[in-house]
Parts: sequence; structure tokens; C-alpha cells
Amino acid sequence: MFQRVNDGLDRALGVVRVGSLWLARAGGVLILLTVAMVTVEVLSRRLTGRSAVHATELTGYIMAISSSWAFAYTLMQKAHIRIDALYVNLPIRLRGVLDLVALLAMALFCILVVGAAFDISASSYAGGARANTPLGTPVWIPQALWLLGLAWFALAVGLVLLRVLFALLNGDTGRVQQLAGSPTLDEQLEENKEYAS
Repeated sequence: MFQRVNDGLDRALGVVRVGSLWLARAGGVLILLTVAMVTVEVLSRRLTGRSAVHATELTGYIMAISSSWAFAYTLMQKAHIRIDALYVNLPIRLRGVLDLVALLAMALFCILVVGAAFDISASSYAGGARANTPLGTPVWIPQALWLLGLAWFALAVGLVLLRVLFALLNGDTGRVQQLAGSPTLDEQLEENKEYAS
């Protein structure tokens, strides 16, 4: 019944999965840049008594941006922290319903966060807000990059939510588990074996 919709959602999820991987990698590069900046900052202060870069300000921006860029990848890998002592002992259909409820809650959270981040970025841009630092960074730039990661995460949550909903309606509990279910210990061990080989 939902086959055409499911196929379209699966293709969209494939694109989101690849995009999320690249955003997470870019965030990792930003973190490495942070390490380099802090190293230069420490050496500069030690050797010359002055700051060569404004690492404190820039690393704050980078941490927010790189974190938001990794959220969707974490979702796609089912790597968010879960307390699932009871969950893994429930029937698989009930677990699917709980996964759907969790995704709904996450989607509502995304709506609130993305809305607030958009308002902050738009108001910073409209007001020409600059950081009260020696760099005087136009704060809408890091805020927009932060918003990009949050919006991508919201898109990923929305697509996974729809796919899980349609899988539940089709009675495809295996697909629900694959997309949103908490991995069992056996699945985690199997995944680690694949990475080790």
C-alpha cells in the first residue's frame, strides 16, 4: 500500500545518510582546526606573551557548529544515548511504537530548537550584531552555520519518523528496528566484528 512512498523515503534517507556523514566529517575537521588554534594560542602566549589568534572566541563557535553538524549522523547511526534496560525485553511491536513516540518527541524538540535558532540568526543578521570581542565577528555567520546543522538534523528526524510510521502501518517491525530501534548487544557485537575485519 505504501510501497511507492516507502521507496521515496528510503531514497531520501540514503541522501540524508550520505550528507550527514559529510557534515560530521566537516565537523571533525573543524575540531582539528580548534586543536591547531589552541596550540598556536598557547605557544604564542608562552613565547611572546601575546595572543596570535583569538582561539577562545573561535573555538566556542566551532564547538557549537561541529556539534550541530554531527546530530543527524548520530541519529542515522542510532548512536544517541538510550536507557533501554526495559525496552529490549518488550515485544518488538511495542518497541516500534515506543521508537515512534521517541521520534515524535525529538521532532517536536527540533521544531522548537530550529525555530529559536532561526529567530536568533535572523535577528542578529537584521541588527548587524557583532561579537563584543577584538575580532568583532558578525555573529550571524556562526549562528547560520549552527542553524544549518540543526535544520539538517530536523530533516533527518522528520524523514526517519515518516519512514518508521509507514513501516509500523505496514507491520514491518524489522524495518522499524533497523531504522530506529535500540540495537541489541548481539547486533552491536556483530557490527564491531564487521568494523574489525
